[in-house]
Amino acid sequence: MKKNITNLVYIFLNFFVIAGFILFVYFNFDKMTNYYCFILQKEYTTKLYILSSMIFVAAYLSGFMLCKVLNSKTNQLCNAYQKRHENISIENDENSAKIASLQAKIETLEAALNKALNKE
Repeated sequence: MKKNITNLVYIFLNFFVIAGFILFVYFNFDKMTNYYCFILQKEYTTKLYILSSMIFVAAYLSGFMLCKVLNSKTNQLCNAYQKRHENISIENDENSAKIASLQAKIETLEAALNKALNKE
């Protein structure tokens, strides 16, 4: 249940961020801006919506990739913990099975001892 609520919050948050960006582009569609490229050592003039779109897409994709990396590490830790828990559970089951078989052997030996004592 908690995961469903978290997913809904993320969906609504993404919707509002994208809607806000679309409104920003709509109201600044005709504006021009200058930016300096450090790699080519030049200053360029472009429309504001193109520059902001490139920045928005780069930020969105980098955030997505960061979440995927963190999620994969978390999944690896969860899988390792689950395997460890299963191994401990199997060992406990094996130990309880050994105890049950030893108790059965003890009862058999006690019955044989009682039978042998009663014959004499």
